[in-house]
Amino acid sequence: MTKVHPIEHLRYVARSHGADPVEIALEAADALGAVARDTSATLVAARRLVEHHPVNAQLWTVCAHAVTAMDPRSAISDAARSIGSDPTASHLAEALDAVSSVCSIGWSGHIVDALTRAGEVNALVVDSLGDGQDSLRVLSRRNLPCELVAPEGIAAAAEHADATMIPALALGDSGALCPGGALAIASVAYCASRPVWLVAPAASRLSNALFEAMVADVRGRPDPWACGYDVVPVGLVSEVFGPAGRTPSDAVDRIAACPHAPELLRRSVI
Repeated sequence: MTKVHPIEHLRYVARSHGADPVEIALEAADALGAVARDTSATLVAARRLVEHHPVNAQLWTVCAHAVTAMDPRSAISDAARSIGSDPTASHLAEALDAVSSVCSIGWSGHIVDALTRAGEVNALVVDSLGDGQDSLRVLSRRNLPCELVAPEGIAAAAEHADATMIPALALGDSGALCPGGALAIASVAYCASRPVWLVAPAASRLSNALFEAMVADVRGRPDPWACGYDVVPVGLVSEVFGPAGRTPSDAVDRIAACPHAPELLRRSVI
C-alpha cells in the first residue's frame, strides 16, 4: 500500500466535507502529527484546516494544541485519544433510560449512538440543512422508532417530547453554536418546562475568543437567518452532556476548554 505524503494527506482532510466532524478531526490529528516537527508547516496547515472547516470544534481543538504545545506531536496525540474514546454517548444513553420520547435536531453521531443503545425511545427528528434526514436514515436502518418532523410541527414536538436534545457544534462560556432551528426548539421546550439537554462531546469546548471568532465567521452577515446556525444560550439548557457525564448548565465553566490560539485566526497566505 502506497503511503500518502503528509502534505497530500492534509489537503485531503482540508477538502473533506460532509463526513462526521469527529472522523475529520481524527484525520486532521493524524495528518498534523506527521508534520509536527516543522513549526511553520504545522501553523500553515492548521490555519488551512480551520479555514476549510469553520464549525468543527474538535478539529479546531486539535489545531489549537498543535500550534501552542511545547510538544505538538504528544499534544495532538492526546487530543485525538480524547476525541476517539469519548464516552458522551454512553452517558446520554443512560439518561435516555428514563424517557420514552425525545426531540432532536440535525446530525450528531453521539445522539444517534445513544439512541441506538437506548433502544425503544421514540425520536422526533427535526431537519436542519438536510442533516436531520441523515439521522433519520441511520435510525430507520437500525429499526429504531423515529419520524421526521415537518416544519409546522417542530414546536409541538419540543413541547410534548420528554426531553429535547441539542447537539453543540461548539461550546463557549455562555452559549453553544448549534444547527439552525435549535434555538427555536430549545426555547419552546424551556417555556414548556421540558428538559433541554445540550450534547457537547469531547473537544467541543473552545476558548471563548475562538468560540466568538467561529460564531462571527458563520453568523456575521446581513442575513444571519440564512446562515444555517443558531447560538443557544446556556440559560435555556437544563444539563450539558459530555465526556464527564451530566453537568448543570450553570457550571459550563467547569468544562475544560482548548488553549487559546490567536494565530489560528490569521488567514494563511497560500
